[in-house]
Amino acid sequence: MSWSRMTVALVYLVVTVGSAVAANGDYKQFYRRGVEYNKQGAYAKAIEQYSKAIALKNDSADLYYVRGRAYRQNGQLDESIRDLSRAVVLKPDNAEAYNNRGVAYVGKGEKEKALADFQKSCTLKNQNGCANVAKLKEQK
Repeated sequence: MSWSRMTVALVYLVVTVGSAVAANGDYKQFYRRGVEYNKQGAYAKAIEQYSKAIALKNDSADLYYVRGRAYRQNGQLDESIRDLSRAVVLKPDNAEAYNNRGVAYVGKGEKEKALADFQKSCTLKNQNGCANVAKLKEQK
């Protein structure tokens, strides 16, 4: 085999193996990029990265939570509620997910649903949830 054919074969092997590793890959790299984009306020880019992480690990309540929060911060309330609902199905004691879903419900004007989520969050010992219960009751 000539050097050029060996080089082509080696490049093909590296690309093929690299693609397989990425396909089955480490969802954490996408999560970390999402966190960085989120810190910068680049919510659409964060959502894109979190979505890639979820494609690799779709049973993670934490991934649905962070993407749901990013959707909320990006003004995509229906998507936020969908992801935060998935997060609480996967991890029913996720007080922050209930609280953030409540905030999304407030944004949609659905105060009864928001109150239920804030109360659940408060029951799970989340101070933000308790504070939001009080705020919402003051507004009535």
